[in-house]
Amino acid sequence: MSDSDVKTTTDSEDLAYSQTPWGCAQMRQRLDSEAMMMLRISLNDPMDKADSWPSLRDLLRGKGFDMLSREGRLRLVDLQSRVEICTFGLLGHPRVELEKRFGGYPQMH
Repeated sequence: MSDSDVKTTTDSEDLAYSQTPWGCAQMRQRLDSEAMMMLRISLNDPMDKADSWPSLRDLLRGKGFDMLSREGRLRLVDLQSRVEICTFGLLGHPRVELEKRFGGYPQMH
């Protein structure tokens, strides 16, 4: 076993110990209905208050999440574990509706 193999194992073990409740989304490929409902409730306020892409991102970060654009979809990401939890469509806020509301597609950096 090389040093890089040991480091990778250690890094993934460290990540597992520091996962948030949303980190399980990656393992299951999708949250169960109860967890999805809790997530939607938790994010209702930021989704309603946001008036632009930057403000949405700031409000989501305040809740421990971020946005990621990949494969034409806007995805919700857990800030701590960097796990992609779900699309915004599954949250009840499809990208197309957000584009109409905020204009255009968000520039992710």
